[in-house]
Amino acid sequence: MENGRRKIRICLFSIVLAAVVIGILYYYMSENSQIRSSEGTLIQRPRVESYGC
Repeated sequence: MENGRRKIRICLFSIVLAAVVIGILYYYMSENSQIRSSEGTLIQRPRVESYGC
C-alpha cells in the first residue's frame, strides 16, 4: 500500500514540475515574440503632442 502511494506521489510531483517548467518557458518565449507596434490591436497608445517653448 505504501509503495503504491509513493509511486502516485512521484507521478504527481513529476506532472506538477513539468507544468511549472513548461509555464516558465512559455512565459519567456511569448515575451520575446511580442509585436512592438500597435498593428492589429484595438487600443492605441496615447499620442504626446509637444508645443515648442
